Amino acid sequence: MIVETRELFFTNSALLKAVAWYQKVPHQTDLPLGVVTMVTPKPGGGLAILIQQSGASKSREVIFLASKTLGLLLLFCRRQKIPIPREASKDMEAGDDGISLIIRSETMTSAPSR
Repeated sequence: MIVETRELFFTNSALLKAVAWYQKVPHQTDLPLGVVTMVTPKPGGGLAILIQQSGASKSREVIFLASKTLGLLLLFCRRQKIPIPREASKDMEAGDDGISLIIRSETMTSAPSR
């Protein structure tokens, strides 16, 4: 068996762009319309997203759990044409300046036939 492990690091600026892509998804109801002013990674892979809505005096905070963050990152990868194997395991680690997406896939090996 061959095991491949990749780590994709999404900086805070890349997370802002990923959230902007997600905001444009038709019929999504997780993020209100407005300007995303800040994205902060949370322990466990979640995100805190600050949105300034038109006409509002305060920014609104939206929290994404790890599962929603993973979907957001996978959509961003698809739009950026970064290949991610479907059957691979995926895990996230949050840091101060971004999120790491760790992708692990296994390939079965065989010997040549005689």
